[in-house]
Amino acid sequence: MCASVGATLASDVRKATTIMSDVLPVLTGTLVRLRPWRADDAPAIHAACQDPDIQRWTTVPVPYTPDDAEDFLARRVPDARARGGAAFAVEDLADRSLAGSTTLLQLVAGVGEIGYWVAPGARRRGLGADALATLASWAFAHAGAHRLELLIEPDNHASRALAARAGFVAEDLLPDRLLVRGERRDALSHVLLAP
Repeated sequence: MCASVGATLASDVRKATTIMSDVLPVLTGTLVRLRPWRADDAPAIHAACQDPDIQRWTTVPVPYTPDDAEDFLARRVPDARARGGAAFAVEDLADRSLAGSTTLLQLVAGVGEIGYWVAPGARRRGLGADALATLASWAFAHAGAHRLELLIEPDNHASRALAARAGFVAEDLLPDRLLVRGERRDALSHVLLAP
């Protein structure tokens, strides 16, 4: 469930920001709906990010406070747009609860990196894989992506299985690729190419 943002050149960022419109669409998958984040999502984000697995495998602050959830909405979501990406709330279609987060972290020269987390109550029901597949379909069809990448720690077996269910293929071990709260960690790249 962890992804790291790579360095980009300013010219790449300028080019990337022109790829998508300023208004994010609402995307509907089989089990989930991806929609733009709202200010009233902060309490649900805070609750989900108390989960030990989200704290272990992602770059969220630990401890995760209500201010961190508000910072995510005020700064992190717009930061993704500035890098040519798009951040979506993942809603469970069955009950409209917040099931997770999926973000096209950046899109440069047709290569995108995706980060995500799945709320504890939404796991093992196919919602995470559906969210990734829905975001990937949109990125290929409408955002100009031709390659999408996930960076997952080798020991994060649940996330690796989720990636496989969404059609991503494990490609390379990248030593020290991730920086999580000041600690370097290895990552496995998982890749999905445009159809």
